[in-house]
Amino acid sequence: SNPPPPPPPPPMPGDGQFSVESGKQVIINAAQKTGPGNCILLLCERYNPAFQIEGATDALKVTVMHIDAVARVKSRLPMEEFGGTLRKSLERGVWIYIENASKSITLLQKLAESIYEVRENKTMHKDSRVLLLCEPHPHFPQDLLDGCVTLRMRMSSGESLLEETIKDPRSNLQLLQGGAPSNEPPRASTKKRTVKIASEVEVVPLETSMFLEMSASALPAGTGADGQGTEGLQRVAKYRFGPSEKLISLCSVGEDRFAVGTSSGYVVALDRNGLPLIQYRPHKACIWDVAFSSTYDFSTASEDGTSSIFAYHLSQQTLEATSVASFQSDVFALAYTRPNDPNSAVLSGGLSATICVLHSDRKSSSFIPASTSIQAMRAITTRDFVLFGGGNGSCSLVDPNTCTTVETATKHTRKVPAVAAWQNMALSGSFDKTLRVWDVRAGMHCSHNLVMSDVLTATAISDTYAAACSGSSLYLWDLRNFHQILAVKNKAWSGLTRGLVMDHKTKMLVTASVDGIARFWTFDQ
Repeated sequence: SNPPPPPPPPPMPGDGQFSVESGKQVIINAAQKTGPGNCILLLCERYNPAFQIEGATDALKVTVMHIDAVARVKSRLPMEEFGGTLRKSLERGVWIYIENASKSITLLQKLAESIYEVRENKTMHKDSRVLLLCEPHPHFPQDLLDGCVTLRMRMSSGESLLEETIKDPRSNLQLLQGGAPSNEPPRASTKKRTVKIASEVEVVPLETSMFLEMSASALPAGTGADGQGTEGLQRVAKYRFGPSEKLISLCSVGEDRFAVGTSSGYVVALDRNGLPLIQYRPHKACIWDVAFSSTYDFSTASEDGTSSIFAYHLSQQTLEATSVASFQSDVFALAYTRPNDPNSAVLSGGLSATICVLHSDRKSSSFIPASTSIQAMRAITTRDFVLFGGGNGSCSLVDPNTCTTVETATKHTRKVPAVAAWQNMALSGSFDKTLRVWDVRAGMHCSHNLVMSDVLTATAISDTYAAACSGSSLYLWDLRNFHQILAVKNKAWSGLTRGLVMDHKTKMLVTASVDGIARFWTFDQ
């Protein structure tokens, strides 16, 4: 049985006293108010202000170093070595941003020691600041409170939402195609459109004495695990957008960040603790797929019949739609040919049984006919190909350079809504309840096949592990012993899950489900 839930946190002061201000400017003002090497304590209610901090450092032309206290503890890096990194950063004018700060008092003590040593040596850089995303804690080092600024912050009701949406599902088709929707093939447009992102937060300053009072009565922060999960998988965090919103798509956003696409057109960036970083609303319809090629560049495939490429400009806090491919029906899938390169070609497709290739120059586009609808896509980076799962059960490799289909395999008998790839391996999951591993070094060779008890809706693969969502269960395998389940969590969600991402370095799985919840799982195998 699960352990009882922890008691509720003590009430926070300042309710009803919040002012609405620019998040970036709040951080800049706090940095100016405190001195070199001093701390800014950020007591944030269920969100991570990393984007506001990055906006502030961009405006001030300083570097920010992100540290997750929980992840650092798990890394087992010697604390003395870590202290050396802190001292060098303080001497070079770096902003040190520590998330989950209260969950490692040892780290905070080492931080206090490092600040003291640098000041004693008179080598503190004038631009150095320390930002702590923290909670009150009875053992919080008081040395860090000298000269600090304490802010209680929360997202305003309009935090990081588009003031207007990039597209309307009906008028956009007419705009790009010059008339009412027809049976014409998809078209691509490079007409750019920029939309301002609201960036306000609700904030109230707190006196240091208030933080001390809160810390005296606080319970020590836990490690982050919520006690949910057995059989080798532990749920450590979760995120819910809203009571009626479904989470439809999911992708990785660089290291320790993820993004979900929702049923009403939102894209929300999350940290590894399930805290939202920023949210956009680029569509007014379901986002079937989303892919980030950098922290600030992403593409979407939508129910409104469009596949779009976006760039977020940190300094202006604007979201720009740089290219739009317009189809006549739902666009289910997309992929960058090089997942970490914003300038690589983008492929997209859906019900229309046509793949649109928007080339790297973003001025030219090509189309690849398919014999079936396109359900899912992933890049095969070792061959510069893209793998897609089809509505008729096929799995095909396409070459975006020649705009041809290289090979098609027909092992599955029903639609394939889930594909994943890692170097020369690929993984496909089908509604025929089979999971297949493919060797794609020379065509499509099926090396392993598993029969599951329910339909497959999402897959993920790394050099060592494979994972899949089958019905309401999450499965994990070691590829070296694929026919034996390594870990499983049954009844992990309600309904189906289309989103699954694996971070093999930190041994984390993230799922996004139609029940409206993104769940963060760890495994130690």
